[in-house]
Amino acid sequence: MKKSIFPLFSFAFFHFLFLLVFLLPATKSYSQFVIQGKVIDAETMEPVEFATVFINNSTFGDISDEDGQFSITIPAGNHELIISFIGYQTFKYDFNTQNLRPSYEFRILPEPIELEETEVAVKRDRTWYRNLEVFKENFLGNSINAERCKILNPEVLVLDTETKEGILQARSREILLIENRNLGYTIQYVLEGFELDLESGISRYAGYPFFIEEDVPRRRQRSLQTNRDRAFQGSIAHFVRSLYNKNLEEEGYELYAIDMLPHPDLVSDEVADMATEELRRSLNPLVRDSLKNIIRRRDLPKQIETVTENQLAEADLIEVSRNELTFLTYDKPIYIVFSKEPEELAFSKRKYENDKQLQWTGINVQAAEPNKFQVSTIRMLGNAVQLFENGSYFHPFDLFIEGYMAWEKIGDLMPIDYDLDK
Repeated sequence: MKKSIFPLFSFAFFHFLFLLVFLLPATKSYSQFVIQGKVIDAETMEPVEFATVFINNSTFGDISDEDGQFSITIPAGNHELIISFIGYQTFKYDFNTQNLRPSYEFRILPEPIELEETEVAVKRDRTWYRNLEVFKENFLGNSINAERCKILNPEVLVLDTETKEGILQARSREILLIENRNLGYTIQYVLEGFELDLESGISRYAGYPFFIEEDVPRRRQRSLQTNRDRAFQGSIAHFVRSLYNKNLEEEGYELYAIDMLPHPDLVSDEVADMATEELRRSLNPLVRDSLKNIIRRRDLPKQIETVTENQLAEADLIEVSRNELTFLTYDKPIYIVFSKEPEELAFSKRKYENDKQLQWTGINVQAAEPNKFQVSTIRMLGNAVQLFENGSYFHPFDLFIEGYMAWEKIGDLMPIDYDLDK
């Protein structure tokens, strides 16, 4: 698909996938290993029963028994083990199956109870319910899959707009249970933190999801598989997998370079001063509106990010180290087009409204019609990001994602062990 130069659409539903989901991923392999051990209280040294033990962002997990014992079958690679239980701090352990021990003993610490948080937790008035709707919109998302998602235990959420002015903060006193009917999963989500800037709409959150397969009837399995494929394709995990395997074009991706070019609507100080002088003399309302528009354009940025016709290939973006590690090293913004799926109507509508608002400010932005393709941008915040075969990357804070990939949130999240080719 050939492109002419056109302005970059910077859709601000920023998704700084603050999820530690992508920290230490599992590489694709058919070898099976077992991690097993015991969960005990670090203070009393007694076993902890019913603790949830799982591999971060996967379908691999177990519940500790009366002796605190657990056992999880896992694929080869690097993993992050999560242990969560009510009244205890979340426990994290990074390991590699090459150095797997026969058994482990994990000591978890009790969570200190803060009186202030307890007081906030019991306040469930009208404000709390309004904040709950805002939280669900910015945490689950607005997609078709997200609309079918349901938080089964919202009462465990602590929603706070008082600690930080203009910021909605959310914490969870227990594991959040999220039912995703469209994708056939119940997600046990350990929410570490959530913040939403109520003015800008920028949200960020941290947490650890554990996916439990629902037992669905045979008649639903085909549609379920279609929904899962649709959710995974075009996601950041799918993009990273395709980049790692060097098959971007085959998977439906086109990448373009973004350059800084002079802003086409910027006016000089001289022109703006002339318009200001004319504004003092003119009494015609139409002329005055036109002159005000010219004056406002003096404050536009001198340069604007513009998508070019320069198409990028995998070799332009990644480098492989001597020890066969793959890194994203391209230090400029990347414009990503995923051509196998259109944007959902809810996203296109929100983007259209955003463009209309830009027009009212006097900036000459053509209102966008719903795209036939999914469009996103990615830019590096660090020097290099390590990529893994299963679609995860490290460090997650070093990629800034905008556009469609950012718009899809927990409602479209798939486990990192999902096999698209199965």
